[in-house]
Amino acid sequence: MTPYAYTPESLKVLFTEQQLQNRIEELAEEMNHLYRDTEVLIMICILKGGFMFASDLARKLNIPCQIEFVRLSSYGDGQKTTGTVKPVDLTLPRLSNRDVLLVEDIVDTGLTLNFFMEYLESLHTPKSLRLAVLLDKQEARQRPVKTDFIGFEVGNEYVVGYGLDDQGYYRNLPYIAHFTDTDSQ
Repeated sequence: MTPYAYTPESLKVLFTEQQLQNRIEELAEEMNHLYRDTEVLIMICILKGGFMFASDLARKLNIPCQIEFVRLSSYGDGQKTTGTVKPVDLTLPRLSNRDVLLVEDIVDTGLTLNFFMEYLESLHTPKSLRLAVLLDKQEARQRPVKTDFIGFEVGNEYVVGYGLDDQGYYRNLPYIAHFTDTDSQ
């Protein structure tokens, strides 16, 4: 049985498609202002969950932008972090003395982002390094993370949709939701 046995009735929508798009528009306006004088912004999307957020955000930016992708994992197939960050693909262009914006779907424990930000600062020495997260889950934080742009704050529930998944499922939902029936997970 796949985890997609859940029905739409078992999901409670936290943020609608329209709420997501409105907030992303606001974030893009902030970024357009902040980066208005930059030569080129290097946007790094952390896959897999950040792809929808990064895509919609990039389309709303009116500044020169280069988009890159990396893959990191700390969840494996479960709903809880393994506590170990696994770099899957960290191939990047030269970032030294460049403005870099990391785009992530959610920051919860902070383990993945701490690992990656330390990696970038030590190896690449960017001119600026900022973080945009669609969802900030402060309650789950194990390591401090400096977020520069936050879409929404969420509680400690497990969320899916708009790039966020449960064992690879639900990424395609145009909204963000959580399961109402936690006993069946």
